[in-house]
Amino acid sequence: MNPENKDPKKELTVKDLLSAISETAYPQYILEALSRVQKWMLDTMNAPAERGMDPVTAMFEDNGEVDIERLFERLESLEQYVDLIPNTRRPEGRPDVIVVSMTPPDYESGLRTAIDYAALFNRSHCKRVWIISDTFIFEDTMRYAAHVDALASQGIILRFVLVTPWGWVEIPLSGATASSQQFLWRNPLRGGTGN
Repeated sequence: MNPENKDPKKELTVKDLLSAISETAYPQYILEALSRVQKWMLDTMNAPAERGMDPVTAMFEDNGEVDIERLFERLESLEQYVDLIPNTRRPEGRPDVIVVSMTPPDYESGLRTAIDYAALFNRSHCKRVWIISDTFIFEDTMRYAAHVDALASQGIILRFVLVTPWGWVEIPLSGATASSQQFLWRNPLRGGTGN
């Protein structure tokens, strides 16, 4: 290759290569989804104050419901890249899927939905399932570890991202799919890395 013709934008670094091999890099649409979920969480937390309620009092007296519909409205435009679940319409069958699981009661349901969708309903196309959740329940995760391993052996990777308003971290769902990159806390709100 002629060094004079090199395009620095198309240069492949060792980091890029290793990241591609281990699939630890995060696609832009996943980073965007996480950012939108965090914004929704912050808006939900700030809603009582915007209504003039004291935040401490609101924890005990606020009967306001979490507007999960607003979250899905924010994520809807990402459907050009991924299948979004749950959904009111049939997913397209894309290689990447985002399963949104907010609140502890939805955790096991979200995990089960992710596995079912990857293994049964989109098996021929599905490559990665991203579970984005505000909850991590160890007991439920252990119950499905063998399922996660079985999907990995078929080339389908389940990636679990625990998200808070202040940052997020990827947690491996089994030892077979673990990577050292997964335990790095990411806080883009404070100038931390998003990928």
